[in-house]
Amino acid sequence: MKIWAVGLWAALIVVPLGARVDLLLVPPVGSVEANQGQALTLYVDNPTNEEDADVRLPKTITAVYATPTTRGVVRLKVVAADLASGAVFNSARGHLEFKVPKMTSQAITLQLAEALPATEGFVSLRLTDPPTNTIMFKVVKGAAVEASAAPAPVYAALPVRAVERVKNEAGDIDLRNDVEVVRRHILGYEPIYFVVGARERINARFQFSFKYRVLEPQPEPEAIRDLYFGYTQTSIWDLESASKPFYDSSYKPTVFFQREKFADEGGWSHVGVQAGVQHESNGKGAGAATVALANGLIAPPNPAKHPLDSRSLNTLYVAPRVRWASPETGWFVEASARAIAYLQIDENPDLPSYRGHVEVMVRGGHDRGFQLAMHLRGSPRRGRGSAEFNASWPVTQMPLLKWVVPVDVLRSLGGYGQIQYFNGYGESLLDYDVRRKDQLRIGLEIVR
Repeated sequence: MKIWAVGLWAALIVVPLGARVDLLLVPPVGSVEANQGQALTLYVDNPTNEEDADVRLPKTITAVYATPTTRGVVRLKVVAADLASGAVFNSARGHLEFKVPKMTSQAITLQLAEALPATEGFVSLRLTDPPTNTIMFKVVKGAAVEASAAPAPVYAALPVRAVERVKNEAGDIDLRNDVEVVRRHILGYEPIYFVVGARERINARFQFSFKYRVLEPQPEPEAIRDLYFGYTQTSIWDLESASKPFYDSSYKPTVFFQREKFADEGGWSHVGVQAGVQHESNGKGAGAATVALANGLIAPPNPAKHPLDSRSLNTLYVAPRVRWASPETGWFVEASARAIAYLQIDENPDLPSYRGHVEVMVRGGHDRGFQLAMHLRGSPRRGRGSAEFNASWPVTQMPLLKWVVPVDVLRSLGGYGQIQYFNGYGESLLDYDVRRKDQLRIGLEIVR
């Protein structure tokens, strides 16, 4: 890895790009009447600890809604009296301007300027300018609604193309459609990233992972609602050899239970435990090991242990986890230890002597800022094992990107810059007993 490249990436995290805000729309408590004037709360959060955030909020905000039978658009008015001191209404631009101090949240009250459909049932609603999350609440019949208060005039005033767009958007926010149901079941699991390095050859390592909650949360029984299916795939990609082959991939389907519990009412710390069974393999069918090449990533085969390229194992594990977090500052430290029992390792019976029976993971930093993670495993008594370190930070804290990406666009980007360092045995399942040169890679992390 070139020294100048590492230095460049390190420089990207020295100076933050600036503050950004997150918007959270909160549904009303209980059932509400369909009449105009219903209040909703919008939280404007500044999760950064660098500086105050300048916010511009339209005096009138558009929202799309969906019911089981209708969809459309309504307007909401900002109640200026609820804004923090120093809020200014810019009449020329038609919006309110105010500041949100760092690491604070500003609650804004919105009121419906038109009535929602005067029918009983659940309504999904989302702000479109500025965009927010989708909320759902129950609407009951209220008093008689005057014609001027109905949402039809707003809908009719839109251009034809805008009407079609609103209809599509409103259809998307129905929280009972297939897409929303899938979103409630699929969650982040292990980190998702793509990093590139130059050990021996230019190569990439990438991973994607998810967990699927089998059932939506139910009051009883708790054991069933905590059942998950997880899947993680990690690949090493040779980017320099002919045909750019994938050197090796590891596929890990898992079935597990996961339970988390807050240790105290303040949320300062909580503990959790995960237990399950995992299959891991590299997807090979017991063919002959690949011949070593002078200009590739292929490691020399070890005929005494595994003359074939197939690798697989089944394990049973229990992984307790503890987390210390400060809700006031956003800083946290968490640690977990995974105890592993090997159920089937016929193809590579000496694998436990390299991976060990315990994996230790420690992660800390700021929820919305820089984080450092460490993953250790191995057999210390035999002098075998591996250590992996990952440093990550939001891409919005990479000011040099302003040279190629407009600031407003950069602030809306997701993901994290990443530096990954690996040392030891078995970076890939194929090479579980091979110790290569230390590897440093840089890239992008999507979920951490």
